[in-house]
Amino acid sequence: MREVVGGGCARRALDAGAKADQDRGAWVKGCHDGVGDAPRHPPAHPLTKREANPRLLGDFRDWARRTEGDTAAARHAGRVFTVELTGPDYDVEVSTDYRSRAKAEEFAATFARWWDADDGPGVARNLVILDARDRRLATRRL
Repeated sequence: MREVVGGGCARRALDAGAKADQDRGAWVKGCHDGVGDAPRHPPAHPLTKREANPRLLGDFRDWARRTEGDTAAARHAGRVFTVELTGPDYDVEVSTDYRSRAKAEEFAATFARWWDADDGPGVARNLVILDARDRRLATRRL
């Protein structure tokens, strides 16, 4: 049940696009409250916590070079962020210098192959590929 609700709420927040991008965590919380029939209490401050994660970037680049022989994916990977939504749920955002949606989707597929099912203490819901200006190019479930 947690997977259906948690994953569904995270996906709905992502699908809301620009309206929710400033605080996807608040959207997820609202969805959880609605599904759980909890009282509506809009948050007084943003809930989403976005943190740079250079370790993930380094690990991905090493893997792409070593395992895939894919120096292009390693070269085009920019910053990596973990974006805490609510509780243990988070998204992963990766910036690239790609401009086309097709290249971003190929990159997302490569990154998703690298990502393993062990999310640690939380649950990674979605991968968001961003361009150099932090605009969304592609998304993929993790």
